[in-house]
Amino acid sequence: LLPTVQEVSSSHPLFFEEDEMNLHLGGSDVRKFILRNQGRAFERHAALASDVDVHEVLGSDVILDKSIVYWATAMLDSRSIWWDGRRHLTPLLDLVNADSIGRAHETKVEESSAVTRVSRLVKRGEQVFENYQQPNYLLFAFHGFLLESLESNPSDCALLGGLSINHNDPGAKFASRLQSSPTFCISGTNIDSMEELAQFLRMKHGLSTNKLESESWLNEDVVPYLTQVLKERISRLGDLTESGTELEDEPTQQRRLHIMSRMAISDLAHFQAALELLKERVDF
Repeated sequence: LLPTVQEVSSSHPLFFEEDEMNLHLGGSDVRKFILRNQGRAFERHAALASDVDVHEVLGSDVILDKSIVYWATAMLDSRSIWWDGRRHLTPLLDLVNADSIGRAHETKVEESSAVTRVSRLVKRGEQVFENYQQPNYLLFAFHGFLLESLESNPSDCALLGGLSINHNDPGAKFASRLQSSPTFCISGTNIDSMEELAQFLRMKHGLSTNKLESESWLNEDVVPYLTQVLKERISRLGDLTESGTELEDEPTQQRRLHIMSRMAISDLAHFQAALELLKERVDF
């Protein structure tokens, strides 16, 4: 029932080469997210490969094969079922595919069984789905797939990172209060998804950070900075999607290119729609 190493390597980002991601995901912050995941998988493989007990249990031919360790990591990432704050391997339940209809899936232990109840009426013979309630970048990074559009995944948003408060910024005094490189998830269907980014940019550029709890951070004075960030991402991703349309001859490369292009297009759609939401919110 489990896919082979070859099947997984064609779509799961743990197996993607950095050069191909630079080419087809270079304008997306998802690239760095995946590289960090790959780094953790590399460290896990190195630790296992140096453990004598692991060699005795699994055999050196298995544990020294990086592709097998990466495959096992991908299986854990994509098939684990979470409850009580821990992940578990649960045969059969891990075969349920994802969509975005109904409430988020939830698994509980009932009388020594793992139980996930459907969130909608399912007729006999119909396929059962679960709502993972995750944005596309997480579905892509950990499962190797993504849902098609903004409308088909209400939980979707575009990962935005790489921003920082530098010592020469007007808001340099706030640098010590923040993580070194915060990340944000921007939705093209929900203007409130820009609130945290607006708060960060207000700090960075020395704008007022005093407001009532009921007030929004999205005031007119921060709009130019938000617009600049969104337009910069749109420019990067626009160049990426225009240059990434040629298909490779090898089937694995075709599948990788296809899913990376879809990821970039999904990000681009969110940033473009978010910019339009911002224009509607503020009278330019």
